[in-house]
Amino acid sequence: MSVSFLVSVGVGWLLAGAPARVDRIVPCTPDTPDWIAARDALSALDQQLEALPDDGDVAPVRTAMASLLGLRCFAIARQEETRPPVAWDDETDVSALALKVWWRVGGEDFFASHLELGAPGRHNIVIPPDLREVLTREHSPKHRLADLLCPANAGACGVETEPWLLRAERVFQSENPRRSGLSRDKLTPPLDCMAVAQKKPSRLRYVAWRGCLGGIQGPRTFQSVLPLGRIRAPMDGWLVVRGRRGHYSFCDQLDAYHLGTGTAYRSSSCSKLVLKSRGDVDGAATDATRQGEVKVGRLAADRLRELTWMLLLAPEVRDNVQVATQHVPVPKGLSIEWPTKGGWTEGGVLGGAVGGDSGQTVLSWTWFPQGNMEPFSGTWTFPWSWAVGEDHADILLEEAESAFVEECPALALPSRLLDFTREPGVNHLDAPSGVAGVQDARVEALRSWRPSPGCAPGKDGG
Repeated sequence: MSVSFLVSVGVGWLLAGAPARVDRIVPCTPDTPDWIAARDALSALDQQLEALPDDGDVAPVRTAMASLLGLRCFAIARQEETRPPVAWDDETDVSALALKVWWRVGGEDFFASHLELGAPGRHNIVIPPDLREVLTREHSPKHRLADLLCPANAGACGVETEPWLLRAERVFQSENPRRSGLSRDKLTPPLDCMAVAQKKPSRLRYVAWRGCLGGIQGPRTFQSVLPLGRIRAPMDGWLVVRGRRGHYSFCDQLDAYHLGTGTAYRSSSCSKLVLKSRGDVDGAATDATRQGEVKVGRLAADRLRELTWMLLLAPEVRDNVQVATQHVPVPKGLSIEWPTKGGWTEGGVLGGAVGGDSGQTVLSWTWFPQGNMEPFSGTWTFPWSWAVGEDHADILLEEAESAFVEECPALALPSRLLDFTREPGVNHLDAPSGVAGVQDARVEALRSWRPSPGCAPGKDGG
């Protein structure tokens, strides 16, 4: 039975059987038969979720939650919250892992708070967190990262990535200095929800206030997050990064890094933009001053692995996610009631910050895992990005490359892999003739590189 049908049945029963006014829904009085039934049903659902395995079947829990929402004491709850899993239908795909995290972080508090709204005194309303996306072997079998996904009951799978996840989550927080400096996600100031409510008739004020709190323009706190679940750490193979670094002074680069040993091959062609009298780039003059170079050596392997992990997951980062429960006191004089007809619709226009910077370029990356696994590839913006996952990859790339040590490489470069990578291109204003020829020359420079006397790289690392 769908939630929408249960809600209809519940509201119909309320209108037909409530002894008080039938044009509004009010909280249950504590210790009444309805309140006791709701309390017991909530306790039973809590025990059911506690016993649910992370990879378990959510159908019985969905049925139990739908039944809970059909009770009179949760009539306001089903009106207040329109996000999953409070509001869902039979088509919504929810994993047990996501549902359990939602319940533990704030879902249970959301339901429990509605059993306190009918008691005397001041009250707090609870805004539950968003239901998180999930990447697990069971839930995402056709995902592009399916070969790397851990099961929901991950055990030791991917445990080595937990420090990387914690670091990424700190970077994603809005108060992070780098994020603040880039002025990402500039939205209009939050609405004064009580001011919004006071413009409404008295019977609609709580509805307007509560709707404002839960809306995107209300005071909810958002951040960027990775999906729940782990992937296996990229521990071996080669990571190839291609593209231009810099703007007026720049290097067109092709870099190949071995994740197992930290072996590094760096092929670059550096120059400065030569401008004509009208300010456009003189491509021929710019190319005439190029200086090509190949360096070989070593980077810290663990930093390369973390970088590759972030590149794999950067497209999965979601912005504007409420990850924590928020408790908000009900303003004095505001009557907690929900009319059975009419309500409040969120309005207004979101502000935002979009655009780019001439100092930004696009890099391409390809990771060739060891063995028969298909390579992974993508692009990202350098040296900073509005997309927090990409921006964190920029930090990790700079940290990894800052520790470069020039020395005899531990492994020979499997140069055949370079044929399966592509340069991402450069803004035509900066490179009127393109950079395909320059990048081809960087490939050939790596292929023709020979070790110095006494240096004997190990066998092919591919």
